[in-house]
Formats: sequence, C-alpha cells, structure tokens
Amino acid sequence: MSAVEVTDKGAVRVITFNRPDRRNATSAEMVAAINDALPMPAEESIRAVVLTGSDPAFSAGGDLKAKPVPIEPGSRRMREVFNPMVMRLATLPLPVIAAVNGPALGAGLSLALAADLRVASRRAVFSSGFVDVGLATDTGSSYFLPRLVGRGRAFEILTTGRKVGADEALAMGLVNRVVEHEELLPKALELAELLCSKPGIAVPALKELLEAAGGNSLAQQLEAEAMMYDRAATHPQRLAAKKAKVAQMSGGRTTDRP
Repeated sequence: MSAVEVTDKGAVRVITFNRPDRRNATSAEMVAAINDALPMPAEESIRAVVLTGSDPAFSAGGDLKAKPVPIEPGSRRMREVFNPMVMRLATLPLPVIAAVNGPALGAGLSLALAADLRVASRRAVFSSGFVDVGLATDTGSSYFLPRLVGRGRAFEILTTGRKVGADEALAMGLVNRVVEHEELLPKALELAELLCSKPGIAVPALKELLEAAGGNSLAQQLEAEAMMYDRAATHPQRLAAKKAKVAQMSGGRTTDRP
C-alpha cells in the first residue's frame, strides 16, 4: 500500500496521506512520497493541490513507534527529506488547500500550516506534541504558526501542547473554514476549483506577492506589484477574460485596469 494516494480531479490534484493504521503518522517514506506527488512545472494541467488524510486523522505527526535514531542522523533526515518537502510545498506556484479531516498533530500540524488555505472538518484537532516528548518543533511550524495566529498564541500552542478544536482554530485564524465532516472534501474541491477558474497567473501571482510582502517595505511591495502586473497582463487567459468582461459592460470605463 502506497504511503500516499494521488488523484487528479480535473485541474485539482488530491494528495491523500494513506497510513490509516498509523493515523497517517509521518515517515521518511511518506514525506518522500508527498514530495514526489506535488506537481512539476511541466504539469500545466494541474492548477491547485488539496492535501488530506485517510480517516480518522489528517496526520498524527511523527511515528513514535518507529525505530529510534540517534540525534544527528535524525537532524540529517530533517535537512535531507522533511525540510525540502516543506519548502517545495510552501513555495509551490499553485494554491495548496489542506482539507483537515481529523487530528493534525506535530509534523501533521506543520503540513497543514504549510498550505495556503485550511478547510477543517468539525472533527479536526490541532496540536504541537513535540514539547510532550522533550522536543521543540520542526517541519516549519515555528515559522508558519505565528504568521497565522500571532506570536503569543503560537508560543502558547507550541509550549503547552494543548489541543485546539476546529471552532477555536477558526476564531484565531488558524483555519479559513469549518465544515461538517461529510462535506469536507467536496467543499475543499469546490474552493480549489474556484481558484483554478481564475484566469491567467492571477492566483499564483498573488501567492508570490503575499509571501514577498513579509520582508518588503511598502516601496518594495509597490514595485513588486508593478512588475507582477507586467507579467500577468499579457497572459492569453487574462486578455480573453478582459475582453469578455468589457463585452458585458453596458457602460463605464474600459481602460486596461482591473
């Protein structure tokens, strides 16, 4: 049985963590399989990615029953296997949606955080369990979490190891939507298809701009937006969308502005 299942639904690639007997606990093999499943640039037909888990969990984090490894080989595994996958996932030039169907713990939390959007089942629970086994954190949660919920909340979640339910996660901005469990994948696909429907490179361009904004001054961000305008404006789909919109207009301005 493969550690992940990959299904293309139109322009959306669904990557399902598939170790249900281990509650989709992360292993080097599973992480490598996730990396392999992410679309390559040549796969132009794929315009969005949905990550989810085989019930009952999204991912329970590291597999504590796996054979122990010494500290240094463990850190090498982070650098050589886990970290490259997280970097590729977070910088993928496509929208990534985590459909969180159950507990997202430890590295499972990090995988959800690395996505651009999170849709949570009411069964979802978020927790960083690293502290309870004497570790700090890895797989990017110390980077992603404070950017979503603020440093204070992130510090509390990471240091106490407490569990955050779906409704609280929504209230603090950790997730974007909460839905009934049976509606999770359809709603995540609906959102992914909406993003896929936007013409040209608008959605990937926005992902790139929002990432750059964290390190840019206002002047730098304005320049980045201007440069991105030039990249996006001549895309054939953008030109077709503009033409269609102008044709629908009964009046008003028709200049080359959104």
